[in-house]
Amino acid sequence: MPHNHFTHALVRYPTPQMGAGLTTQSLGAPDFERALSQYNAYLEALRACGLAVQALDGDAAFPDGHFVEDTAVIYEHVTVITQPGAPERLGEIQSIGAALAQRQPVFISGDGRVDGGDVLFCADRVLIGLSERTNLVGAEQLRAALVQSNSSVVVDFVPVRGVLHLKTGITELAPGILLRSPFFETDYHFDFAETFLLPVHEAHGANVLPINDALLIMRGYPTVRAFAQQHYENVIELDMSEFAKMDGSLTCLSLRYNG
Repeated sequence: MPHNHFTHALVRYPTPQMGAGLTTQSLGAPDFERALSQYNAYLEALRACGLAVQALDGDAAFPDGHFVEDTAVIYEHVTVITQPGAPERLGEIQSIGAALAQRQPVFISGDGRVDGGDVLFCADRVLIGLSERTNLVGAEQLRAALVQSNSSVVVDFVPVRGVLHLKTGITELAPGILLRSPFFETDYHFDFAETFLLPVHEAHGANVLPINDALLIMRGYPTVRAFAQQHYENVIELDMSEFAKMDGSLTCLSLRYNG
């Protein structure tokens, strides 16, 4: 089964407190009503791709809580509940762990820190970014869990500089095709794929989300759209402006998996 084939998605609604979340951007405060409209369009796109969506209520205590991808990593038959690298977000894992309890998750523990935004599943390997939010202790625990589930999986560590998360800087548009932000710096060589460096004004568009036979991209990035249309008949463009203000993008708003 292709690595980007999914049947289910777990999400959590944003709250009016989302502007109090963490961000490295200087784009102003998000407009909550507009963000909610964009979020509902995102959920409709997931459903249009064939996913059954489980939506958790937002929690005002966790203004970043709608970025659920940072709290868990789901790969084949293994589910790992992370310990996000920002201390303010550690409490988010309790409700995510409960929502995924039927999958018998394992947990990052001790001094390990992992944000799911630093984990990129490619056609032939898994990349774990070592960033300000994901440390080596957490990455090694995650790799051990992935290898225990699939002994043949290739897991590489990727130093991340210049962007918040690995998937802020690079994602896989199609098998063997990567899109890279010009702000992303690393010593890792992506020699297993063809990498396209985006222009500076389209840097945020490097985050794309393949789901089944469709590709979700962010609206406003014509270079990304042109690449997408070369590989997909079904390209879904979504306005994510309010989430971009909080370092958000397409991948971080859902946990996709096979039920």
